[in-house]
Amino acid sequence: MFCPRCSQLASDEVRFCSRCGFPLDEVTELLEGGGQLPSRVEVEEEHGLLTPRQRGMRKGLLVMAGGLLFLGLAAFLSVIKDDFMVFMPLAVVVFTFGVIRLLYGMLLEDDAARAKAAKKSSATPGEKVRAKLNRASAKVPELPPAHSIPASAFTSTRGDTSDMVAPPSVTESTTRLLEEDK
Repeated sequence: MFCPRCSQLASDEVRFCSRCGFPLDEVTELLEGGGQLPSRVEVEEEHGLLTPRQRGMRKGLLVMAGGLLFLGLAAFLSVIKDDFMVFMPLAVVVFTFGVIRLLYGMLLEDDAARAKAAKKSSATPGEKVRAKLNRASAKVPELPPAHSIPASAFTSTRGDTSDMVAPPSVTESTTRLLEEDK
């Protein structure tokens, strides 16, 4: 696959272009979809993803059903022998917790995916086109531009050692004076 922005050759597994930082996930989806992007709601419905509200209600119903089964088993065993009557309050607590979880899921958890799907389905074709244009003109998340700092900036500048002269010795000036006197 090639990056649509800078034409850099990229693997199908990468998420961003290594040269310009362009996100390539949507390009991969576009190629797999035959030129059309699937909407997020269709993808969620296709994969069976549930909203938090649906998950909460499902958990509540499962706990309630488990509580009812436990309550029935405890009642049956307590009829046989009175020592099993201890499990009845525990079964009622489990059932009550299931009811509370179901109510919490129904009343307080978010159902944004359904609201978004209903809003999209009620939009007119003109509004859908405007929404697509707004999404296309929105800033695409990308990697920041590359910063290139040469390696020489990290090294200290040294003089050329061939031009360096050995420092004069302390006795050299004395030796010169003695040679001049001769």
